[in-house]
Amino acid sequence: MVAGKEGCPCTNEAAALSSLTERSCEVASTGEPGVLFKMGGYCVPISYGSSKCLLHDLHNDPACFVDGDDIIPPYCFRAFCYVDADVCARESNERVYRSDYFNIDSGVDVFYSYSTCNSTSDDWLGPVDGKVEPVNLGQITIKANIPRYVLPMMYKRDPISNEILNVMGSEYYDNSVPYEGVYPSFAEKIMKFSQGDIKNITYTHRSKVSSDLHPTSSFTAAVQDIQDGLVDMSVGPFWITGERLLMSAFTVPIVYDKVFLVIPKPGADEGFMQQVSKVLQPFTYKLWGLVISIIVVSGLLSVWFADRPKARADHWPRLRRKKMRRKKRAYMRLAVDSILEMGTFFCSAGVGLDPGSNLSNKLLMFGFGFFILIAVSSYVANLAAFLTRRSLEGSVTTIDGAIARGWTICAHPVFKTKLPLAWPTAKFLFSESDNDFHGVLDDYTAGKCKALAIGWEDTSMDRSFLDKICKRELVYTESMFFETPMGFPIRQDLAAGFSHWILEAKGKNDFSIQTAKNEYAQKSTPSRSCKVQFSVGDIETSDYDPITVENMILPIMVFMACCILAIIGHLCSRKNKKMRMNSFFGRTSRLALATDEQSHIDRARRMGERMLRNNNYGPKKDDNGAAETPRRTPIIDVEEKDDSFRLNWDAHSSRVDL
Repeated sequence: MVAGKEGCPCTNEAAALSSLTERSCEVASTGEPGVLFKMGGYCVPISYGSSKCLLHDLHNDPACFVDGDDIIPPYCFRAFCYVDADVCARESNERVYRSDYFNIDSGVDVFYSYSTCNSTSDDWLGPVDGKVEPVNLGQITIKANIPRYVLPMMYKRDPISNEILNVMGSEYYDNSVPYEGVYPSFAEKIMKFSQGDIKNITYTHRSKVSSDLHPTSSFTAAVQDIQDGLVDMSVGPFWITGERLLMSAFTVPIVYDKVFLVIPKPGADEGFMQQVSKVLQPFTYKLWGLVISIIVVSGLLSVWFADRPKARADHWPRLRRKKMRRKKRAYMRLAVDSILEMGTFFCSAGVGLDPGSNLSNKLLMFGFGFFILIAVSSYVANLAAFLTRRSLEGSVTTIDGAIARGWTICAHPVFKTKLPLAWPTAKFLFSESDNDFHGVLDDYTAGKCKALAIGWEDTSMDRSFLDKICKRELVYTESMFFETPMGFPIRQDLAAGFSHWILEAKGKNDFSIQTAKNEYAQKSTPSRSCKVQFSVGDIETSDYDPITVENMILPIMVFMACCILAIIGHLCSRKNKKMRMNSFFGRTSRLALATDEQSHIDRARRMGERMLRNNNYGPKKDDNGAAETPRRTPIIDVEEKDDSFRLNWDAHSSRVDL
């Protein structure tokens, strides 16, 4: 007799079978002691399946005892024996199965193998070369309940007006009014993919008594109806929780829901100073300092370039007795006036140029104008983005931040066990309403908390809920409490078969709950009135990077070069004038007509002669009225300077402004 292959030998399990005293029996054909395979089943000897590869079923299974032309089942001719599962798994490649004739709680764990006896289990176990045949649901009609309306996940229409309803009324308990939405559509598609294995799915309401048992969750109440045998399945976005798993089996997960922190929109309550500071944000503080410095330097240089050198003391005898000094107060006034003028030029994005100014001043204004062009253009280009930017200063955007602030977080009661375990230091307030996440939001509106824990899958398409989120200026952050699977609660004996068709739809037809959501969104879901998802990256992007000094290096270099050239030219001009030499930089350009210019010169000469007469210059008369020899013949020269004329002669110099 064969005792199994090397590495997976047959074992003697007679002692284990004989230990089941409550199932002991006597084999009718031999009278030897035996054991019932199942309570009320047939009796087999305690040596059944032990020690040797035999056709154990052919000798003991009543199904193999046939008369006449009846066909004996093929498995009756398959040899097998009990084996040690651990040894076979470690030492061989033989296929081993646990016997389902003995429950786990019976205390007997026996395993058998056909392949160690050079046989096969294909005749009745089903697996062939790793290919598993689908569980046959037998064209079943499944009765499913819907826990509540969640737009657009599942809802009904008003029977009269055909209006979509988001509040349950009497029609909820009327099974003749059909359900619509993403999840009923998904279940219907799975039924079609089963090719008749699921004949039909009918929908009903949850029982009123289940709501009394679970007043804070309509979804848990719907699962209670499955446990009580009122329905076969529930359709909707159900979280697979520990509490619900004790009440019902679930299908394979159809989606994974993420529970995010929901907070007041950052910057929604910005104060006056935060709004004012936005005007300065397009430039760094360092660059603002540089802008102010350039304005001040331009103003001071402009005063210096417009100033005239002091008259030499030896040109006017009276200056030797009374040395005139320009007053500091006058220079201070001129400097402030010029700086304010340059600031006005900068704010108005342009410069005002005096056509009579000297070349040094014009060169200065060219460099300052180029700096203004780049600086103001850059500032204006970024200003609108910064003015509409919301500040994150003082805002809480993470779960850790909310915990550090001591915020109370409103949450769904179904997470009453899971959330405190995951975040033991957080302060949670679990809603006592039966309105699910709408009830959680009502608690926030009532001021019971400062943040919320909201599931995205359960609310992302709920238009009424998202409208409330927008109205209260709330946003979903990227900070996640946890991720939990979602599936359909279903009867234990139907879970494998329905799960098989869900996986088949996904693998062969690329159909999932997300596909159903996309199809529905394309047909009827309108766009949201606001953006409900918040990301720090939406704020801290390159669109909001302030302009730095490095970005302004070119206009700064042009301005500095113009300043240097203007200073050099002005110094040369002053030196030349002291030496009574013509200066290229000291000259002014005038666009006035020659006749106008000549009239000014003639007027200056007449005024000069009048001044000379008033100062007793020219011929002196004696007591008889006769002219004496003049003491000195004055030389009058008119020098044009900055819209005025300077009268020069050998005795003194006076300025006449015309």
